[in-house]
Amino acid sequence: MDYFKSRQNLRGIVLALGIACTASNAFAVSLATPPENAGANTAMAVQQKITVTGNVSDATGPLVGATIKIKGTSTGVVADIDGNFKISAGPNDVLEVSYIGYITQDVKINNKSKLTIVLEEEKHSLNEVVVIGYGTQRREAVTGSVANVSGDELNQIAATNAAQALQGRVAGVLMTQTSSKPGAEMQIRIRGQRSLNASNDPLIVLDGIPFMGQLSDINPGDIKSMDILKDASATAIYGSRASNGVIIITTKQGKKGGKMKVDFSANLTASFYTSQSLMNLCNSAEYATAMAQAALNDGIDPVTYAANYGLNLNAANGTPITVWNPATEQYENYTVNGRYDGFINSAKTMKYSDTDWLDEISRTGFSQNYDLSISNATDKYSALFSLGYKKNEGILKYTSFENISARMNSSYNINKNLTVGENFTITWSRQVDCAPMENALKMAPIVPVYETDGTTFGGPVGSMSDRQNPLREMYQNRDNHLDYWRLFGNAYVELKPIEGLVLRSSFGIDFYTSFIQSMNHTFHSDIVNNNVASTTLSNKNDMNWTWSNTATYNFTLADKHDFSVLLGVELSKQNSIDWSGYNEGYALEDPDYMWPNAATGTARVAGAMVGYRLASFFGKVDYNYDDLILASFTMRRDGSSRFGKGNRWGTFPAATLGFRVSKLLEKDWLDDWKIRLSWGKTGNQAIDNNAQFGLYVADYGLDRITSTAYDLFLQGSGTFPSGYRATQLPNANLKWESATQYNIGTDFTLFHNMLYGSIDWYIKDVDDMLINPAYIGTKGEGGATWMNGPSLRNWGMEFMLGYRKTLPCGLGLDINANADFFRNKVTSLPETATGSYAHTSKENLVESGQPYGSIVGYVVEGLYQTQEEVNASGQANARVGGLKYADLDKNGVINSDDQDWIYNPVPKFSYGINIGLTYKGFDLSMFWQGVYDKDVYNNQKFQTDFWAVTDAGSNKGNRLLNAWNTNNTGSTIPRLSTTNTADEGRASSYFVENGSYLKLRTLQVGYTFPSSLISKLKMTSARVYLSGQNLLTIKSSSLTCPDPENPDWNYPLSTSLSFGLQLSF
Repeated sequence: MDYFKSRQNLRGIVLALGIACTASNAFAVSLATPPENAGANTAMAVQQKITVTGNVSDATGPLVGATIKIKGTSTGVVADIDGNFKISAGPNDVLEVSYIGYITQDVKINNKSKLTIVLEEEKHSLNEVVVIGYGTQRREAVTGSVANVSGDELNQIAATNAAQALQGRVAGVLMTQTSSKPGAEMQIRIRGQRSLNASNDPLIVLDGIPFMGQLSDINPGDIKSMDILKDASATAIYGSRASNGVIIITTKQGKKGGKMKVDFSANLTASFYTSQSLMNLCNSAEYATAMAQAALNDGIDPVTYAANYGLNLNAANGTPITVWNPATEQYENYTVNGRYDGFINSAKTMKYSDTDWLDEISRTGFSQNYDLSISNATDKYSALFSLGYKKNEGILKYTSFENISARMNSSYNINKNLTVGENFTITWSRQVDCAPMENALKMAPIVPVYETDGTTFGGPVGSMSDRQNPLREMYQNRDNHLDYWRLFGNAYVELKPIEGLVLRSSFGIDFYTSFIQSMNHTFHSDIVNNNVASTTLSNKNDMNWTWSNTATYNFTLADKHDFSVLLGVELSKQNSIDWSGYNEGYALEDPDYMWPNAATGTARVAGAMVGYRLASFFGKVDYNYDDLILASFTMRRDGSSRFGKGNRWGTFPAATLGFRVSKLLEKDWLDDWKIRLSWGKTGNQAIDNNAQFGLYVADYGLDRITSTAYDLFLQGSGTFPSGYRATQLPNANLKWESATQYNIGTDFTLFHNMLYGSIDWYIKDVDDMLINPAYIGTKGEGGATWMNGPSLRNWGMEFMLGYRKTLPCGLGLDINANADFFRNKVTSLPETATGSYAHTSKENLVESGQPYGSIVGYVVEGLYQTQEEVNASGQANARVGGLKYADLDKNGVINSDDQDWIYNPVPKFSYGINIGLTYKGFDLSMFWQGVYDKDVYNNQKFQTDFWAVTDAGSNKGNRLLNAWNTNNTGSTIPRLSTTNTADEGRASSYFVENGSYLKLRTLQVGYTFPSSLISKLKMTSARVYLSGQNLLTIKSSSLTCPDPENPDWNYPLSTSLSFGLQLSF
């Protein structure tokens, strides 16, 4: 039953019961009226009665049928359709105001004749409805591992991205923010890594239809609730698509109440980079110092070496630097400037500069979000229309993201047995994105942004890598916007032919189309030039449709045995068409001109169409004995075109058993205590649509030496006609990846909903994992192939504990915390694929018991301090001040046999803490999220700790200024060198660091205006708030990169401040 429909029905029932109770109370009072000669005290008490009027509402409007009772008596009334009431009571009486699904409130009259009462929803009521596969259940009857994030929580945290609402709030759900670029997605993992090459993303179900987009594509203002299904008993009803968990999103509908409801929200956000997310780079003086130091360490003349990079270290005037000379054991003084009279290039167009490239490409990014919804509902219909607009001017210059979404849903009760409805959303988005971050971090600071003419972009010189000027890269990309439309929705008909039986048919579509005109402009900048303007046009069209038909029958036997039987059939089809066209040679470089018809040079086209079909039959039986014993059995059979004819069908069963101990004990302090057991099997078929087939590409080669095209006409030599080259071998035996999961859990609520929590323990075994392993050349042409192979075991525990209470002073507390840990190991590997995954010379992943994603490398024991150590090391090309690798096999030689397991991707545990406080309209919330004892492989060390391991001459982190030297032997940073003869960039424990962190993800302060004030403006609620995101990071002192979530070259994670407004009419 729909939540809002059930709520309106309850209101009607309560209203009728309230009127009946009022009448009976009046009759009881008339029978109990004392005779005329009653005592004077009674007469005085009657005379002291006053008439009290008032209104009862919630944050959205009046509560029809709310009960208002004089505490300690049976005298009471119910609120009318506008929430108004009138009652005769003593001036010092206390009114007890209640409504189903809301927290009962005691209100002192204090001789007041008019009262305004606002009730708060009981967010975690046992009668709360939880959305599960193809239906709903009362929370107390749920036997699977299901977590819920309500619309109220979304509204309170004012999330501008639906994914933000889940981060750290649900045990067992790991959200990773990998970028702060406009429109960036978050990676979502439920209960760890599930697959090696197939998708690990959870299935998103939006209003009952599988959604192919991302959470960020869904307007958070439209969301009523998000339910996360974690164990197999909850997800098995979705069969082959549910191996990685399921996120069910239910959108808002119109609320009954007779009046049209209008909601509006606005959010303005400023985002920026701080020192907690940015690498500390060298300025020009530090860059020259590191360069000279590397040269002196190698016995090279630093003046000659620096000249290769456009620098003069013996300039008449410039920037003074001081460098240690290990040969003379003393400091050397140099003056740095451009090699060519203050210029770094011989053409003298680029002056020696001190450019902060990160500052040049970034700015304070501003975003704005507006949401408007209009809704209404009666007993005959429900309708809601919403409109959302989002504009994000990115932190990086010339990047942006813009989105407009519109949604319409409605339902109509044709008669008491027939209901029809629809729910459709259309969105348009435009994204301008660029990836200049690595160039900005590595471009030498001595390079100016512009040449002396003020318009030509500067660039690398001499022996520098031919790196792009990141600002030019962004500027010339400003017109390359990706535009895409998405239409998503469904229409349904629901028939109730007899009591308890519901027949439902729903047809949903998810259509996506995108287009980009990507222009590559000409430019000239010393050693880096592009003389050919080109354009690539790309278009993608995805169409997915799902036709779902279900029959649900609910019935009761012998009063206490409740059954619910679900049968269903579902058909899905996906088609995807991609094409692209490349053209070059344009007389004018203008977006309006650079189209294929204007090109004069090379032209190429490419395109493909792929798709798949899925047919499903499923059923479920739920049993409830007197709310004491709960059981469920699910079965689904899926057939997928992604597999060969003999392996297309898979069967996915599940069973659960629940026992409500609280029902048996019946203690006043024990609201609910439930124990859950479950077992289930799910599948994974999220692989390429053409994975089972052999693939070929056309190859226009000249002969057998330069091409592997087949000599179709057996010419033997010369120019061959078009041939075909295999790129993938077929595998008709490819079959389902399957996962079997066991779960034991318990849920509890104590002390009248004040203390609540849950604990889950699970094991998940994944077999026949779908992989596309690397292959060696001896397998021949087209050696790549998809196959079934490894097995993986995940196991772990999840904890959640919460406390909520309103203190006598009016301070409301709502504090909850969650924690989880998981482990995994590869339990089997096929012999043909063993070498494709991490292994030492002694053991593979299975034999080692290491988790998937582990890394093998050398163990670093420190730095070589003397030449004698180097001579005795057995390490090829070892050097004083260089990395010292451990000789694990003690044979006196450092080789591949000395590699060991050095990196574990699985943290000891993850946790989240949510703190909410309310007081007289004010609210304060903060959300902390953390990870403990997690390895990170710090790839930034290649630039912060070495001069020449990668890209000598590029800019470096200023950490390397403290590198080891004969005057600094206590340093742990290797001695700088102009070469990498010791191969110190190889995988080693030097790059593995402790990535533990605790982050203040959100801090928000809000104020809700009193209804007595806003009612004059015809508003039912009004709230303003100020919010900050990613304000503080506490990390391990041993971690050398700024942000443990970004040890690579991704966009730094930004800090943001928001101001918001939420209004209801």
